[in-house]
Amino acid sequence: MIKRAARLFSFLVNASLVALCLSAAFPGTHRVLSPGSFGLTEVSDRVWTDAPARAGELRGLANQARRTVADFFGDVPNKPTLILCSTRACARDFGIGGNGLSIADMVVMVSPGGLTRGTLTHEMTHSRLHRGMGLRNIWAQPFPTWFDEGLATHVAQHPLVPGGVSADARARVRKVTRFWQWDDAYRALGVGRAYTAAAREVAAIERAAGLDGLRELIRRADAGEPFEVVMNEVMTR
Repeated sequence: MIKRAARLFSFLVNASLVALCLSAAFPGTHRVLSPGSFGLTEVSDRVWTDAPARAGELRGLANQARRTVADFFGDVPNKPTLILCSTRACARDFGIGGNGLSIADMVVMVSPGGLTRGTLTHEMTHSRLHRGMGLRNIWAQPFPTWFDEGLATHVAQHPLVPGGVSADARARVRKVTRFWQWDDAYRALGVGRAYTAAAREVAAIERAAGLDGLRELIRRADAGEPFEVVMNEVMTR
């Protein structure tokens, strides 16, 4: 019985090692576990890039984004690992499909198109907002997706669609409560209008409740209170 258990344990360990080696051979976000093994250089604490010659510029962008996020939330932000790709090859290697993405509160990754203060701030806002979230929050999101995307756009001060968006567009975006619904919204409205509409909704909360009210909404929803209930409370005081 002991020998059989030992053989089973050995098999599982070896199978895990084989799976790990095979996964390392393929592109994807899993490569963030060891960026240096895939050609990246750490140019600052937890800041990795394929363009070490641009270290000063990239450190500056990262620091600007961190300061913007810290100023908005009024606290010390988390410090995710940053993967800053200057080439499409690097972005493909690390599985970055668009300009940028964040993985929980642990990793922020950007492609060449995302090497801007705005995109880094956007993704680092997501990372900070998700600081208290765990696996259970994939199904029980504390923040509706329209707020998550709208807040990141609002904090980053991304350029919005000129002339604003219609009330119908804003109403359409407010229906996006789960992350898997977001793609449908921006296909229906266009990427720019979807993000602009979501940012306008967040800006409306801040106008009504002030920055302190917006922070309170984030804090209380993160602690488990119903988002809509708290939002209505802070907006109508």
